[in-house]
Amino acid sequence: MFLYYLKETFKSLFRAKFASLLIIITTSVAIFFVTFSVAMVVYSHTINKKLKENIKISLFLSDTLTKAQTKKVGEKVFSNLFVNSYKYVSKEEALQKMKEKTGEDFLDVLEKNPLPASFEVKLNPDSVSYKSINSIIQTLKNIKGVDEVVYDYSLTLKILNYLNKSKKVIYILGALLILLSIYLVYSNNRLMLTSRMAQYNTMKLVGAKLGTIKIPIMLNGILMGFIAALICISLYVLVFNFISKFYSDFSINEFDYYFALLAVALGVLLGFIGSFLATLKISLRIKKI
Repeated sequence: MFLYYLKETFKSLFRAKFASLLIIITTSVAIFFVTFSVAMVVYSHTINKKLKENIKISLFLSDTLTKAQTKKVGEKVFSNLFVNSYKYVSKEEALQKMKEKTGEDFLDVLEKNPLPASFEVKLNPDSVSYKSINSIIQTLKNIKGVDEVVYDYSLTLKILNYLNKSKKVIYILGALLILLSIYLVYSNNRLMLTSRMAQYNTMKLVGAKLGTIKIPIMLNGILMGFIAALICISLYVLVFNFISKFYSDFSINEFDYYFALLAVALGVLLGFIGSFLATLKISLRIKKI
């Protein structure tokens, strides 16, 4: 009997290929938005903190500063509440880093090291936002002895700002897509039931039980939900790999497993609900075609 259920499940999946593909794609998008919404609720603070902790600001110092003056600049920088930590990079260290990056030595061409000493500053994550970053940069620029302030994380802060603003839209869109995927599974199964009414009437006449008709339909919905979940997980893997190329320290290992379980559970649940609703009106009564 199990083999019969399995055979009928795959027959239903491939019989209406376009409808099955549409359901799988819609369910994948629904799962993506729902899991993304859950991640934003549960992990938004962690993600925000991790990204903001990676923001480094370089304060290039004047060449005329003495050691004592440089120490005072460092103390002045650290006295700001928005500064989490700072590291002094000497002219020699800056030159060595440049050699490692470019493979060239400026001293082969120039008589002296042209690179300035600097402070690499890490900010307090709770103090950093898209609105506050400009005032932070300006405060650091105003410190006497600092010639230039450089940072290139505007895009990071813009993305975080847009994500925070779009939370409600993502929640609503996720809910609508859930309803749509359930409806598509439901309507597809209802159409399948109508098209195969003659076969089901014959099965009823020879004494088939309701489960023989219902189970393959529900398994079909569950299978499509499971496939959609796998597609969604694959999409997330690609997204995480893309992000990690730009932010090497970005990884939320514990989220990976919970997300995979949530995606699969959600896909199976959506498929089951849609197919279950479609089978509610099935009875052993013979229907006219």
